[in-house]
Amino acid sequence: MRASMPRTRRTCEALCVALALVTSATAEPRFTVVDPLNPAERATFDARRVETVPTWGQEFQVRGKTYSYRFVGQAPSSAVTTSIPTVIVPIRLIVPDAVHPGAPPIVFDATPIVPHIVSSPLFSPTLSGNMVQFHDAMLRAEFPTAPADWHTILVPQLGATLDVTMPPGSVEITQAKSGKLYGFIVDSKPVNQAISDALHAAPNPQQIVIFVTYNSVEGFAFGYHSWAWADHKKDAALVYMYTSWMEDIDDAIGFPSPDAATLSHEIVETVHDPLLTSRTREWGDHFRDNKCFQSLIEVADAVEDAPLRLVYAKELGLMDGKPFLYTLQNAALLPWFERENPSSAADGAYSFPSPRPLRKPAPERCVHKQ
Repeated sequence: MRASMPRTRRTCEALCVALALVTSATAEPRFTVVDPLNPAERATFDARRVETVPTWGQEFQVRGKTYSYRFVGQAPSSAVTTSIPTVIVPIRLIVPDAVHPGAPPIVFDATPIVPHIVSSPLFSPTLSGNMVQFHDAMLRAEFPTAPADWHTILVPQLGATLDVTMPPGSVEITQAKSGKLYGFIVDSKPVNQAISDALHAAPNPQQIVIFVTYNSVEGFAFGYHSWAWADHKKDAALVYMYTSWMEDIDDAIGFPSPDAATLSHEIVETVHDPLLTSRTREWGDHFRDNKCFQSLIEVADAVEDAPLRLVYAKELGLMDGKPFLYTLQNAALLPWFERENPSSAADGAYSFPSPRPLRKPAPERCVHKQ
C-alpha cells in the first residue's frame, strides 16, 4: 500500500492554512559525492589496502596517460557471482511545530515504501525480463563478453527505521494536489549526523547501507554516495548512500516524481566508484556545452543535466503486487569515460539503458568557463 502522510482531522484546517503560506522551494534533481578525505589524504589513499566490500580494478589510457577504475564485485574473468549485503535504512523525518507550536508533528516516514524499493528493478527482475538488477545489467552491458555466470548482486535487507527529529524552521513543507506533503530540508545537518551515527553504531565494512527519505529531500542534494572510516584505525571503509524516494508530488517539486530514479543514480555510481577512486581524464557536461565537470567516473552525473526525456528511463516491475512503470535514470557507460571509439559496450552504446542520451564518447578536452 502506498505510504501517506499521517494527518488528523482536527489539525487539517490549520495545516492547510500553513501550507498555503509556504513558498515551495524550487528544486531540480541534483546529486553529489561526499569525499571523507582531504586532498593530502586522497593523494596517498590506496583502496586496495582497505577492508571493504569486494572490489576489483583495471587501468586504461587516454591520450597516453594512465587512469584506473575500481568497481564493486569481482572482475569479469572471475566468472563468479558476487553477492553484497545491502541494508536499506528508512528514515522517519519528524517535523515538530510545522503548523504552530504545540501542534502534532508532521512525519515523513520511509518505512512503508521499503517494499516498493525492493520490488523495483533495482533489486528485482523486471516484468519484461530485461534485467535482474539495474546496476548488474549495466555492468554486463559494459562487459558484453563476460561469462554468463558473472554478476554483482545487491542482496537487500531491512534495517531499523532511523528517527530524525528536525529543529524548527529546518524543513519547508508544501502540499501536492494528491494531498501528499513534500518536505524540502533546508538544514541537512541533523539528517547527515543521524546517518553518520547510525553507520558507526554497527559498522560492517562488508555491506552497503542505503539511507532513504520519503517525499522529502536534503537541500544540497536529492542523493549522494560516500564512505566513512569504520573506526580510528582507518583500515576499513563503510560504503553508504543517501537517497530520496518521491511519489505523487509532481506539482510540488515541479517535475515528475522520480520514485526509483534517484536511488538508481546513487546505486550505479556506488557500484562504479565505491571509494571515489575511479578516475579518468577530466570530462565535460555534454548537456552544458562540454563545460568541465570532473574527473571522477560518476556514471549518472554525465546524464543528469539532460532534458528529462533523456534523463529518465522506464522499466516495468511490480508495486504492491501490481504492474508499475518505475522511473530509473540513464547513465554513461564506461567506454564514454575511456573515450573509446567505437564503444566496446553492448551494441556500441555509450549510455544505459537507453543509447539516446550519449551517441559518442566524451571529448578528449572539456571547456573551462567562468
